[in-house]
Amino acid sequence: MAWIFDEEVLAVVAAIIVVASVFAVVQAINAGRVTEPFSELGLLGPNKKIADYPREVVAGSPFQLYSYIGNHEGKTMFYKILAKVGNRTLAVNETTPLNIESFMTVYAVLQHNSSTIIPLNITLYTPMENVRLVFEMWAYNETIKSFTYYGRWNQLWLNVTKPPIPTTEAPKTENIPSNIESKLVEAYLSIRRSEDSGGNVTEMVSMLNNAIYYAGKGEYAKAEELVNQIISLEPKVSLAGQEFRRMQLYYTIASVVAVAGVGLASFIYLRHGIWLIWSNFYGSWKIIPVDIQSIGSSPFDKKVKELFKSKNNSIISVKDVISLGDRLEYERWSIAREVFRWAKSKLIRLEDPSPPKTFTNYILSKHNLSLPVTVTLLALTVATIYLPPAPITTYIRYILGSLFVLFLPGYSLIEALYPKEGDLTPLERLALSIGLSLALVPLVGLILNYTPWGIRLDPIVVSLSILTLSLTLTASYRKFTLLKLKVYANA
Repeated sequence: MAWIFDEEVLAVVAAIIVVASVFAVVQAINAGRVTEPFSELGLLGPNKKIADYPREVVAGSPFQLYSYIGNHEGKTMFYKILAKVGNRTLAVNETTPLNIESFMTVYAVLQHNSSTIIPLNITLYTPMENVRLVFEMWAYNETIKSFTYYGRWNQLWLNVTKPPIPTTEAPKTENIPSNIESKLVEAYLSIRRSEDSGGNVTEMVSMLNNAIYYAGKGEYAKAEELVNQIISLEPKVSLAGQEFRRMQLYYTIASVVAVAGVGLASFIYLRHGIWLIWSNFYGSWKIIPVDIQSIGSSPFDKKVKELFKSKNNSIISVKDVISLGDRLEYERWSIAREVFRWAKSKLIRLEDPSPPKTFTNYILSKHNLSLPVTVTLLALTVATIYLPPAPITTYIRYILGSLFVLFLPGYSLIEALYPKEGDLTPLERLALSIGLSLALVPLVGLILNYTPWGIRLDPIVVSLSILTLSLTLTASYRKFTLLKLKVYANA
């Protein structure tokens, strides 16, 4: 993994971190905002699937469908689904509802990013062909203070056949009375005010849906009791929401300051500390001169040349050169960086005095840092995904998740394909790691789509983890093979 220490790579990584930090701050500021609000309306068959719809029903015999409603409006919505019976001559589109009276009305209150499936028990009493069963979505408009057509509609074409025994006349449609609907709307507006104050309205929404249920059954007293409870909760929920927003603002400011501080401190430390880490890892390695006379003409360079000349065929390690710098009062990190540059320029060659002889030893050695680093990153990523959510873990999950999806799969593949360090430049390795990750992850998703597990969180995490580990182990074995050849060649 020596390519990570390349200055070009570090510069690109620093730029990526800066861009990602700006993006994270913007996301934190815009948290909760919805740029493209929309609602969903779907019609499901008797098995709650988009299939197996009835094509023919018997007049007077009930049949069941399901209505799917989804809210992605960025706020709690009060929906009303109207079921109508029409024919080919009556028009319905995104702007114009079907101009006919509904025979069924269904209500639902949904918070943002939530959905529900509502059973529709339908009975058609008049035999006819090519019946157009239409379901329209209406939503409460707070501006004009009434339900308005929302431009979402589904339709189902049916044939209604005559029953063996004549049916009775269709019963009169019983909808929720207008005065009860007004009370439900009043409770909804109370929820919206609480929500605008930042309050958690989950309980209030649940109570309102229960009130709708009781109102639909004709138990209006129970419905009104729940409505009154919702309205009485508004001051408490609103006050709690205002306090939560205040604390959230403080937390966001503190998080931004902390991230900026940690980033700045990390940059200041790693600018020098990363070379100290490198010197600790490679301190015992031998320095084999290749073109030692070309290393430079600074006082330190001259001392290094003298050191090699005085030692003749004696072993000189990285630690010896760094110790020489200490005696000349040079910074240890600057000497370590200089040795790395010499090795990169092929003025010297670094060799392990006791290279691993078996693959098991290689996996546990300093030669194979990519495997433990990859395993650690995978473990941390899985931990942040499945541990209980907390504010601080969210940002950590963003970072680790980005590496998990956008870097590690491609990096492990590049390491397996090009195990020799000189096959690619460090910048090429970084760029190809990101590019191939963007190619591999969709491919994994495509394969999962044709398996019983589907494209879900657990299969994706397991698949990408197995893929990354497999490729990393393959890369480790290929690098071990190259190391053995190198050792034999130098023996």
